[in-house]
Amino acid sequence: MEPLVHAAELRVVRTCRPDGLRVEGVVDAHGHQHLRTALEAVERTAGDVQLDLSGLEFLDLGGLRLLVAFARARPAGSQVELVGLAPHLREVISLVGWDETPGLRLGANHVN
Repeated sequence: MEPLVHAAELRVVRTCRPDGLRVEGVVDAHGHQHLRTALEAVERTAGDVQLDLSGLEFLDLGGLRLLVAFARARPAGSQVELVGLAPHLREVISLVGWDETPGLRLGANHVN
């Protein structure tokens, strides 16, 4: 499948089963707009959306905020599942209380 984003340090591909995105590489200040664009490509997806983050090498706090805001903006009753999270990202999400965000579900951790 053709990537939605193919930048120097970031690649995002649309997934179909389940509906969502696979995010690979680095999301820092330079990648925020690319990630935002990719999320916009799936914002009208009916039902749940899965974001596979197992290919991420780095995700800064601004990128994490984009993911949480995306989950908050989804229609009531739909979920955004984050799968493949590195353990330290799961810990940050829990520490700041974002694990309680309506519409956000933390899926399986990244396995080395």
